[in-house]
Amino acid sequence: MLELMVALSLLAVVSVFLLQGFIRAMVHAGRSNEQAAATTLALQLVEQVRASVNPYTMVGFVDLPRSPLPLAAPYAGVTNPTPHTFEVAVDVTPDDNLTVTTVSVQVYRPADATPLVTLATLLDDQ
Repeated sequence: MLELMVALSLLAVVSVFLLQGFIRAMVHAGRSNEQAAATTLALQLVEQVRASVNPYTMVGFVDLPRSPLPLAAPYAGVTNPTPHTFEVAVDVTPDDNLTVTTVSVQVYRPADATPLVTLATLLDDQ
């Protein structure tokens, strides 16, 4: 009987450590999924800008303050098919000395002050 109690106690201790590792792995997988969804959303915005008629002059595209989805025109084609909730911002910064425009897209969690994902692209007039 004593051996059985010792064996069950050891099994319980090992099970607790395995369960904690499993829970940590699930949390990490959830964060990875959220990061991937935010990156996909940012890529959609960057591709929408790059696919415009004349991306260098930003025809119809302007700065977008931090906004929840769905977005207004001209960014209305961006979709988020995931259950994650995001807010996005677009900063358009022309540099006349280098004849380029930097378009920066930030994707935020609603409660966070810092972006979860930031993507930028350079648009050249050439």
